[in-house]
Amino acid sequence: MVSQNPDFVTTSAAATPAAFNADAFNAGATFAATLMDEWARCGVRHVVVSPGSRSTPLAVAAATHPGLVTHVHHDERSASFLALGISLATQVPTVLVCTSGTAAVEYHAAVVEAHHGNVALIVCTADRPPELQGVGAPQTIDQRGLYGSAVRWFAEPGPAELDAAAQWRPLAAEAHRRARGDRRCGDAPGPVHLNLAFREPLLGPIAPLPPLADDGATDVDAAPGDPAGCSEDEFAELAAQMAGRRGVIVCGDRTATDLVEAEAVAALAAALGWPVFSDAQSRMRSDRRTGIAADVNAAGGAADDVALDAALVGVDPLLRVPEVAALGPPEVVVRFGALLTSKVMNQWLADSAALQVGVDRWGAIPDPDHVIGRRVWAEPAAFAARLRDAVVAVSGAAAPREWVATWRGLSGAAREVIDAHATGEVAVARAVLEELGAEDHLVVSSSMPVRDLEWYGGGASATVLSNRGANGIDGVTSTAVGVALASQRPTVCLIGDVAFLHDTNAMLGLASRAAPLCVVVIDNDGGGIFSFLPQADQLDGERFEQLFGTPHRTHLLGLAGAHRIETIDIGSVERTPAIEELREVVRAFRERPRPLVVRVRSDRAANVAAHRDLNDRVAAAARAVLGPTGG
Repeated sequence: MVSQNPDFVTTSAAATPAAFNADAFNAGATFAATLMDEWARCGVRHVVVSPGSRSTPLAVAAATHPGLVTHVHHDERSASFLALGISLATQVPTVLVCTSGTAAVEYHAAVVEAHHGNVALIVCTADRPPELQGVGAPQTIDQRGLYGSAVRWFAEPGPAELDAAAQWRPLAAEAHRRARGDRRCGDAPGPVHLNLAFREPLLGPIAPLPPLADDGATDVDAAPGDPAGCSEDEFAELAAQMAGRRGVIVCGDRTATDLVEAEAVAALAAALGWPVFSDAQSRMRSDRRTGIAADVNAAGGAADDVALDAALVGVDPLLRVPEVAALGPPEVVVRFGALLTSKVMNQWLADSAALQVGVDRWGAIPDPDHVIGRRVWAEPAAFAARLRDAVVAVSGAAAPREWVATWRGLSGAAREVIDAHATGEVAVARAVLEELGAEDHLVVSSSMPVRDLEWYGGGASATVLSNRGANGIDGVTSTAVGVALASQRPTVCLIGDVAFLHDTNAMLGLASRAAPLCVVVIDNDGGGIFSFLPQADQLDGERFEQLFGTPHRTHLLGLAGAHRIETIDIGSVERTPAIEELREVVRAFRERPRPLVVRVRSDRAANVAAHRDLNDRVAAAARAVLGPTGG
């Protein structure tokens, strides 16, 4: 018997008593303690709890387990995104606990984001027992299948009985396996839902926990097939189809997120002589350069070293230039992971009639334009390395030199323009990104911040994260709180004012948490992204402001101050020293990380004008590169 603390006891198989008086123990409390113990054994480290009565057994079991860190948050909606942020940072399932009734409903948005974003969560909703269902008992709703198709797995074991204790560890292990991704059946990581009924009394003596499995492991991951996803013959076929043809590699959300993957993709791009278009979250833009020997002379490719930030900068504004779009579409596209945010680029690829190959480690390849011709379930690094080897073996495999040379020239010109002339909200996004270090995190809100980074951002050292599963703006600050708490590394959340207002409960108790988090709020008094959409031109100003501009006139720093969080007001981004002041704030925060909210004021009309001016400058630079003949 191993005694872990006075309230928590685990037994081994050999130490299990032959019999004990079941009436002396609380079945629900013992059941909850067993779940938490098994999840800790499987590698779970964080549990997020919102206060409630019916969930008492789960909350107490989590708080008293020495291997678990319990985070308590008053608001279930914010708590669920906090848990999502922890899972994003750790890549390990986080357990989420709430009481019965509408509390469980508050989790739905985060569950949907976790489902579409492939983020592992174990959602435990406490419930009333069957005899209290459908009879008007308070705080009782139908919680069965509450999240519908947005969960990888649902289980409702019913109220605990000690004579069924042998089933408890397998239940917990199965939930963990399904949440982290079941490679045996092709399920990506995501949320699972356990609806757990508890009878009163909710607390009481805990019986010796069920024994561990004899082999010491009840959670097994059996990966299917070849991680590269294709046979040698299939790679040879792909290489032959790509040989000598114009192509592009696209790295979407959460692909090439580590240096191994990024190196493999960069080496493949070098062998093919193709440019790389990447999401802001990809390591393809990393400033941690490495030399990758592009020894593909025999294949007709370049022999120079390839920098790890092989992804091009400014692709979206470049493709808005008619002369660039007229260069000719790619003939082949290899896409790793999700789509990028740029509608211009996605439409250019969709209209290309190219052979499009989609690669994803879980086989989850989005294809809203119905253009993917070949889907490959593979580890991106393994696929890229094996395809690169197959390409090198083909004589004349690289695309014509002018293809990648032209794109590099265009991107280089765009980068010079953006570096020199980015102002307003674009400059804010770039400044924050550039000031963060290799071990830091940047959590970027959907809407304009993530677009500004993808379209205009350059090299980065920090890990960039964003809730791009369902692309919502809810729960962004809470997600960042979770990332900061789990990583304990300086974390900056770049967010717009409306998204910040959607999630002000993220600040509940934040001043007392050890969260190294700086929230940079771009305050343009409303929905800035709508000023870029057709509605802005099609509606009169008053109607547009009523329905889309939606000025809120809220004192954002006052909200933060009410939560006892330190605040800094940079003032208007149009001021000449504002960006340098913001850089100094971020540098100082990295030296002394703590909860901090920074406001940068922007004008929506001026922001639209700044984007248009920057795009016009990129267009002029592109035309200069292409010359009078257009390329």
